[in-house]
Amino acid sequence: MSVDERIEAMSQAAHYELVASAKAVALGHQINPAFKIGGMVNVAPFYPVSPKPADMLAYQKARQFRDWLSDVHVRGKYPNELEAYYEKTGYRPDITAEDRDVLQAGTVDYLAVSYYASSTVETTTDEPKVGYTDYEDVANPYIKTSDWGWGLDPEGLRYTLNELSEMYPDTPIMIVENGLGAYDKIEDGEQIHDDYRISYLSAHIQAMMTAVEIDGVNVIGYLSWGPIDIVSAGTGEMKKRYGYIYVDLDDEGEGSGNRIKKDSFYWYRKVIETNGQVLKQQA
Repeated sequence: MSVDERIEAMSQAAHYELVASAKAVALGHQINPAFKIGGMVNVAPFYPVSPKPADMLAYQKARQFRDWLSDVHVRGKYPNELEAYYEKTGYRPDITAEDRDVLQAGTVDYLAVSYYASSTVETTTDEPKVGYTDYEDVANPYIKTSDWGWGLDPEGLRYTLNELSEMYPDTPIMIVENGLGAYDKIEDGEQIHDDYRISYLSAHIQAMMTAVEIDGVNVIGYLSWGPIDIVSAGTGEMKKRYGYIYVDLDDEGEGSGNRIKKDSFYWYRKVIETNGQVLKQQA
């Protein structure tokens, strides 16, 4: 399959997914108009590597590509820049008039988002075109990275929540995934001292609280990823661990399967017991 064929196939698949989502939302509202139903997207803030105009345009294109799914979920239609992209490139997914009506009738009540890291982009050409491929990810010297190279950027969460609030001022936001994939080591008998995970989550939760309390962003909930170690969906590895509970299995599925509560387990229990107030006391 060529690159063009792959992009066209992915565009068609995404469209079918959005239509199915809109139908599910509409059906839920038909069953009970009081239901509050959301749609989930992955969000990451983008930064231009420099103020060079071509880099700024690359940043803008990266944002547009990130946001078109949420645009459809919230606004019920494809953004103009994506329609123009399809027109210019010749990628024309099969979108019927009935599909467009379904999308418009099935908008979400809140936007569910996952947030893990930020990205910095640089143009790959001094003559950017209409497409979304004229840029690449580059290192950001101002932020640290995880063991897997993801930019650790709690301020980026506050920034992103503000962006989404500006784009969709009438739509509440719920963070449904946020966490750190890291190597964990059993030591001192059966203990796992994952201060790095506690630091990551503490900084991100406080950034969310600042967005709510200072910036006025309507965030209705927060869920971390995730309570127990599982195989990473992104890399297919067990050693990339996110949980508060360690599972003694390796990448090959070998191990006892025993569970061990990490330091972050006890820390997060205090956070949710106090609705985050313990973080303010520690600040």
